[in-house]
Formats: sequence, C-alpha cells, structure tokens
Amino acid sequence: MNAPNTHGTHLELSDTGSVERIDMVGRPRSLPVLLPTLLVVPDDMHEQELAALLMSRPNLKLTMISAEEASSEYFDANRLLVLMLPAELESAQILLQQFAGKCPHFLAVGEGMSPQILREAMKAGACDYIPLGEQSDELERTLFRVAEAVAAEMELGPSVVVMNSKGGCGTSFLSAAIADHLACRNGDCPVALVDGDHVQAGQSHLLDVDPEYFFYNALSQAEELDNTALVGMMTQLDELHLLPAMPYSQQEGTEEAHLQLPHLMFKLRGCYRAVVVDLSRGPEYWSNGIVMDSQAILIVIQDSLASLRSATATVRHLVFELGVAKDKLHIVFNRYSAGKSALSLQDVQQTTGVASVFTVRNDFRCVNACLDEGKRLSEFAAKEPLTKDVGLICDALFPDPQAEQKKGLWARLWR
Repeated sequence: MNAPNTHGTHLELSDTGSVERIDMVGRPRSLPVLLPTLLVVPDDMHEQELAALLMSRPNLKLTMISAEEASSEYFDANRLLVLMLPAELESAQILLQQFAGKCPHFLAVGEGMSPQILREAMKAGACDYIPLGEQSDELERTLFRVAEAVAAEMELGPSVVVMNSKGGCGTSFLSAAIADHLACRNGDCPVALVDGDHVQAGQSHLLDVDPEYFFYNALSQAEELDNTALVGMMTQLDELHLLPAMPYSQQEGTEEAHLQLPHLMFKLRGCYRAVVVDLSRGPEYWSNGIVMDSQAILIVIQDSLASLRSATATVRHLVFELGVAKDKLHIVFNRYSAGKSALSLQDVQQTTGVASVFTVRNDFRCVNACLDEGKRLSEFAAKEPLTKDVGLICDALFPDPQAEQKKGLWARLWR
C-alpha cells in the first residue's frame, strides 16, 4: 500500500501580501534534498508511529508496503530502504537476507536493542539500527546523514550569474533571455531565473508578471521548504520559473540573514536544470555566496570606455577580493556592432584580462518592442539574430546534450 506524503508546507498570506513568519520552535527541519524512502513492514507489525515520524520530515517522500508486496519497481524508485525487523532473530535474519542491498541506503528499525539483531543488521550493510519507541532524535540524525550522501551523489544544475559592469548595460534583459533560451532548449526541464535586484525588481516588470511570492519569502523559509513548496513559490511561465524580488523590499525591514542563501541556492539547483541569477546591481555583500559558488559569471558591458573601466574593476574585485577563478569569468559585449563599435574585442580582452568575450548585436528595435510588450525573447523574436547570439552563449557555456547526440548520429551515418 502507498502511504500519502502529507508533510507539505503551507503558506498563509497576510493582508499586506507578505508571507507570515512560521514559528521555528519544534518544526522539523527540511532535508537538504528530496529523499524518496521505502518503508517495508512485516505483516504482523505495527508501523503507525514510525510512518508518522517519517512523513513529518519535510523533503522526505514516503512509500509504505508490506514485505510481501516488495518488488523491483519499489526499490528502483527509492533511495532509502527502512526495514522494520521483528524481535525474533531467525525471522529478522530472513528479512535482512531478503532486502539487504535492494536500495542504495538501508536503515534497520527493530523491536528493542537486541545485540544479535544489531550485529546481523550491520553485517547486512545497514547504515544504522534504531530501536522502535526511541528513534526520534537518532532517526533525524540518520536521515540527514543519508540525505547528505544522496546530495553528494546527485547532479546539481549549474548556476549562472549575470551582472552589470555599470547600470544600463541590459543585464536584466540578457538574464531573462539566457534563462528563457535554456528553458526552451531543455524542453520539459524547467530553468529558474532569480531576480537579485531588490530595489527595482526588474524581472517582474520586464516579464509583465504579478508575483504572489518573492525572493525574501523563499530565503526566510529556506530551511523548511521542500521541493514542492519551493517550486510552488516560483512565478511559472511555461518552463521558465521566476523567483522575483519585491520592489524596495530592503527598505521595509524584510531583509533576512543571508546565512540561508547557500541552502536556498542548493535547493534551487536540485530542483532545476539550471539557475540564472540576475545581479543587475553588480556584486553586493549579500550575493557573494552566489557569486563564489557559481559555475559561470557573465559581466555585461556596452560600447563605452566607462563601461569597460567598470568591468575591469569588477573583474579585479571578483578575482583578488573574492577569489573567483578567472576561467569562470566571461564578458558579454551587449549592443555590439561589428566594425562600428568604439571598443574592439581585443581592447576588451586586454583591458579586462578576460579571454572569453561574447557579443550580442545591437538590435534596439527588437529589444525595445520585446520589453514594451512584456514578452520573452523566444515568444517575440525566436528567429532574430539577437536570439541566435543568446543561443550561442548558452551553447558555449553549457553544450546541449541533445545536440551532441544528433551530431554524433550524423557523424556515424556519414562515416
């Protein structure tokens, strides 16, 4: 039988539209990643208390079956097997022989602390053995150890930071365009766009959306949010999911302790194929964790010496103050006109010290119309040269696996 996972996080809106703070006292902490768990119970044992404890843990998805119902489809769908063992040694040994090694992680729970059964469970590869009725604290520690091991094994989506060299370079537009292109390219795998401008909240205006939840809501509850609740907070535009900022939120006493920021970014990277962060205000103290942990940092410039000087100062700050590896840095020359720009690509490379320079051609008409209508670039100008430039950036930084497969197929056909 399948036990429903009833641990969902509930959010209530006050009259002002902000999410009310949830009392942390006694509230179970969320596991760092979603942990699909299979509870196997012998027919003659009672499992209500243990099942309730497991279901109360945010980010744990529980399936409960009897020993007779066990099949390979259950084991393949779960990362942790929790096996209840009877007090009788011979029966416990039979169950251990039957289920040991079926899931990547294995936890034994038994009636009492029998030394013999404990030894048998450890020999069978159990990560722990917990007596029924005394398992609350020990169970929590074990679940977190398993979840951390699963997190180390899992593939996280890359995070991309797009930041300004100076205001007005088009960073917000390019952030949305890059996230939109990745979302369209990946098909049914959503991509997250995080708005880091907590003054103007440019992404909400740019995409013409009216969000219900904001960045600070997710940040203030990052410890408790499970994957379902986090995705539910996002403003969803097909496969592009926006975590918007609230305009001027930093002036309303809603700024949170940013110690939760790495936890929030980890959960976003676990939920989404990629995470694009719009830092159109440039690097700030609160965003240092995002910047240092990102897989790529795009510094947007435009055709002016002032923008180039600001970009050079930004590169120096990132490399010498924050310790960011230079090979993570890329310059995006926005509004570029080949043969007509005052700055050459060689000027940009030599002055900033960054070898990787992308160009996005100057198409004011297309960009302005797209912004006025509040549409994504893929909706408004899917085949325009500007869109192709954005696609080249995405493909260079994160090659499309499907394109590689197609290329390999054609290579085999034409050998």
